[in-house]
Amino acid sequence: LDEQFQVLLPTCGVRHFKKGIADFSQITGTEHKHIARILLASLTGKVDAKGIAACKALLNFIHLAQYPSHDQETLDYMAAELQTWHKNKAYFVTEGVRDHLNIPKFHSLVHYVDSIKWLGPTDNYNTEAFERLHIDMAKEAWDATNKRDHFPQMTQWLSRQEKMMSYEFYK
Repeated sequence: LDEQFQVLLPTCGVRHFKKGIADFSQITGTEHKHIARILLASLTGKVDAKGIAACKALLNFIHLAQYPSHDQETLDYMAAELQTWHKNKAYFVTEGVRDHLNIPKFHSLVHYVDSIKWLGPTDNYNTEAFERLHIDMAKEAWDATNKRDHFPQMTQWLSRQEKMMSYEFYK
């Protein structure tokens, strides 16, 4: 895939990835958008039709999710693209790209249509709240354990934290 990215001709408005993308350890949102613009073309001829269908559906879903406003028709398009993704995603496991696709970000896609119905378009919210919760609920809880049989310890720590916050609220 890196070779495909490297041989693409520089184009106005699209970043040219001279060294490919495999060595990236962190990617900005802008870089994600530039990769999305050329990803499907880069996969053509290298990936089976099911893989192309899965990637195309996922890219379409992401594009639709970024609309500034939605109606039932765009939400139906999103649901259809997500269904196509789920129908074809097993290709990546079959081909050995990954052992599984049980990835929280993929699971969260299932909730997008309902979230948009309830909260409005995705430009109205971001991941800050979830990232903050992850820090509070996972990282701090992990730090409070002895690193052995951590799940019950983390659960107990979280329970105690909630009780203390409750106490502070009614104090």
